[in-house]
Amino acid sequence: MKEIKGERLYVALGASKVRRRLKGHGFGVRKVCTDGKDRALIIHTATGDHLRQLEALFQDVLTTPAEER
Repeated sequence: MKEIKGERLYVALGASKVRRRLKGHGFGVRKVCTDGKDRALIIHTATGDHLRQLEALFQDVLTTPAEER
C-alpha cells in the first residue's frame, strides 16, 4: 500500500471520535487511522495557523508515537 504523504499527529482518542471532532474543520487532514486501542493517527498537511488550530483542537489528548512509548 502506498504511504500517504503528510505530517503525523498522534492522539489518545479512538479514530471515530477524532473524525467527530474534526467534522466541519478540515485543517488539511488527509486521513485518520487507528493506532491501537483508543489511539489514532492523523495524517495532515496543515502548516502555520491551521497547524496551531489543529493542535489546539486536540491539545487535551495529544500523545507521542507508539514506537516512542
